[in-house]
Amino acid sequence: MKVFAINPLQFNKTKLRSNFENNQYDYSQNRLSVLNCRQQDTVSFNGKIPSLVTPTMEDLINKTKAVDVLRSNILRLAKYKIPCPCCGHIMLDIDKFNKFEDKVLQTTNPKELLALIDGLKQYLHPVESRIFTMMKRLSNEHPDMTLHEMLRGKLKKSEKKLIFEQSKTLVSLGLMSRKLPEDKGKAVKLLISETYNRLFDQRETSRFSRKIFITKLEDILKDSDNDKLKSEFIGCAAKLPTAYNNPDAFIVKYAKRNYKGANPDQKIALRMLSNSLATTEHIKPRKKGGDNSPENLALECACCNNKRNHDSLLEQILQNPGMILNYKNYMKRLSELHQQKILEKSYITRTNKTYNEGSNGLLNAEEVMKELSIPKQKQRKNEKSGITPTLEERRAARKEKLKNKKLHSGKNS
Repeated sequence: MKVFAINPLQFNKTKLRSNFENNQYDYSQNRLSVLNCRQQDTVSFNGKIPSLVTPTMEDLINKTKAVDVLRSNILRLAKYKIPCPCCGHIMLDIDKFNKFEDKVLQTTNPKELLALIDGLKQYLHPVESRIFTMMKRLSNEHPDMTLHEMLRGKLKKSEKKLIFEQSKTLVSLGLMSRKLPEDKGKAVKLLISETYNRLFDQRETSRFSRKIFITKLEDILKDSDNDKLKSEFIGCAAKLPTAYNNPDAFIVKYAKRNYKGANPDQKIALRMLSNSLATTEHIKPRKKGGDNSPENLALECACCNNKRNHDSLLEQILQNPGMILNYKNYMKRLSELHQQKILEKSYITRTNKTYNEGSNGLLNAEEVMKELSIPKQKQRKNEKSGITPTLEERRAARKEKLKNKKLHSGKNS
């Protein structure tokens, strides 16, 4: 078997943010530079995935670090339509995205860009799918309208709806601030007041950052003795709409974005599918003691990988209750690849153990593990009839064969 060794460090040349260490790549939607990432050579292979447990010497022939080889081998699994263990959506493999990007960068025609997205629409996440449907409708009504103009046309209406949703969360935080000590309560109220001023500022340069807001809130509450109350505050702030889960937030964000001379339509088209891209994730975050061992590395879509940050599995499940079922589907698909002799059994069992321990038993594909532990008996067909003999028939045939062998040896003696 020929093994194609690649250097995953070429996969993304974007610098990681200091608070994004849990992820292999930075898929932050706060900037689009990640969409320019290119792999020097596309991943190509035949047959069984190279080892996900112990890289072979052939894997390491180009002197790439073992952990980078493991990550690249795990990324290759995305070619087999693996569902994300967190959100359950089928992940897009890097080869398809690279081909899509090449075609996108060769055209600025809105209809051609929408046609390219349409070819991969099965990978779109819910928000992107709704935006795509809206764009197709507007394209039919206004053939010459660009993708950026479509978002700009919806900006005022979406901004009003978004501010209404944001205000509900801010009001809840204001009411909760009454439970805090006077100094911290005042600091939270001041932060909310500054946020309102930013939300209602109609200047193009004025933008609200959900991430910065939550970071400031965490700084105010970091010395709080009441961990439960602090958790409630952060949980409430996390309900603020984002471009991941709210179409209006998507429209506002990418309609007002400064594209710095780049073609907005191309950037928007690439953004539509970047969230669906398969990435490697540390099951136990490195900030919480996780390592780069194979049992701690798994596939996850860029959207869930980016949203998770340094959260533990329990925190991730709290934000994504459907993860319990989605994880089982993820493991079931890996089991199917093992049955097809594409994937190693040991990788599946070891990663399941890590998920199980990190989630206090909430993530555990028991049925899949039972199927993996049962050795499959080789079925032998009768050469004459072509019918597979039963267990009793095979035992009787062995006894008859042994009996004939004894009779034959007796005659010779």
